[in-house]
Amino acid sequence: MSGGGYSCEHVLPIEEEPRHHLIIANDYVRAFAVEIAPRERTLCHHHPNDYFLYVPSGAKIISAARGEEPKHLNYEDGECELSSAGLMHIVENLGDAPFRNVVVELLSGANKLRRGKQPQSGNGSAHIEQLLDEDPGAIFRVQLEPGAEAEVSGPAVLASAHDDKLVLKELDDFDIPLDNFRKLMWVWAPRQVAIKNSGATPGRLIVFQVGLTLAE
Repeated sequence: MSGGGYSCEHVLPIEEEPRHHLIIANDYVRAFAVEIAPRERTLCHHHPNDYFLYVPSGAKIISAARGEEPKHLNYEDGECELSSAGLMHIVENLGDAPFRNVVVELLSGANKLRRGKQPQSGNGSAHIEQLLDEDPGAIFRVQLEPGAEAEVSGPAVLASAHDDKLVLKELDDFDIPLDNFRKLMWVWAPRQVAIKNSGATPGRLIVFQVGLTLAE
């Protein structure tokens, strides 16, 4: 469906909007994997909490907020932002590829957490880039060469938003795949985990750290 008016008379909770797939829910965050097919649009839905947004691949969309004129938005590869609570809108994908994004809602409990230390390079070559720093949280992109590892401290949501072949290293050589757009993971504080690129090409791990920064 494309074109035509945007009716926001009936507003759904975000978890009931069929293109928003709720993967993680606890006292601190709700994390969604969102996928809108080419030339399709969401139903009108409500974002009741502040949320982080990460867009893996560039996209052209229309965001039609309730009571406002529709806005054309162009996202670049890897763009991210922190959006305020209260938005009620319809999103239309104007492109020829699916519009994918990861939404991490920050619940009231997030303000009671303290961030762990920033992601660290482990075995092999890892490049760590902070994309956003906005209390109560931050977003990092960790670029991993094949076989390389990174150490990540909770509290955090982990995403293989680009479908790279990553694994969470566990005891006794038992690895948990993190190799799919919808396989989001929550790391509790004060736990620290190792993420390895098990693929043959460079991979990208997206880390949504949750919590307030500690005062210096």
